[in-house]
Amino acid sequence: METKSLILLMFLLQAIINGVKPTPNNQAFKCSKNGNFDSDNLLKERDYAFNVLYKNLDTPNSVFPGYEISSGNGIWVTSLCPPHAQHQHCRSCVNTTIPYLKKNCPKQKEGVAWTIYLKVYCMVRYANNPNFGNIAEWGWFTPPATHPPTPANAGELEKALNDLSNQLKEKVKGLNNNKYGTGSINYGPGSKTLYAAMQCIRGIAIEECVKCLSDATNEIHKCCSKLRKTGGIVLSNKCSYWYEHFKFFP
Repeated sequence: METKSLILLMFLLQAIINGVKPTPNNQAFKCSKNGNFDSDNLLKERDYAFNVLYKNLDTPNSVFPGYEISSGNGIWVTSLCPPHAQHQHCRSCVNTTIPYLKKNCPKQKEGVAWTIYLKVYCMVRYANNPNFGNIAEWGWFTPPATHPPTPANAGELEKALNDLSNQLKEKVKGLNNNKYGTGSINYGPGSKTLYAAMQCIRGIAIEECVKCLSDATNEIHKCCSKLRKTGGIVLSNKCSYWYEHFKFFP
């Protein structure tokens, strides 16, 4: 997990969304390298903030679905799900991710973890500052290596993902939305349909969001399109880019 990119195979097509505990193959984490908490009190404050975060998920957030934030004394915690996620699925995902993150980043000052299901993902992160700025690595998730590649060549898939990226960044930049965009495009032999979604966290400046999504597009090529993967998702602690050859959003 200390490499720049966290490359994990996940059983994406075999996951069941209704509360089944994910396997380690569809979870990833990253801890900061800027030191550990120097007191047990701060760890208790982190746990308190996690508890508040989970309780906040009891009430759906109609303004920005899937996003919650809580804080303790000097600790900030956030969670994020796609806006299309059903409330109970987001809540279950976050509830699974919190202990996973605490286990793998037991004392570090900052950490982030992701959990992926078939049509929903979530992110949970914490830090000793409100900017969450000390983790720049990406999480990569792809279908199992045994899954056959797309019939399109890598160049066709890469171009389709670039075209979708440009479309979705414009949607994410739109007013009165959740910094979330979805879309589809036909490409390659047999006019295959490619579905994709992009998302940024709340509170991020539009310029920073667009830059993160551009970086995500570069990451999706490294993990997935160059290998002709039928699907994949890349996530940082600020944004995500997900594509599939089936429709995973409403």
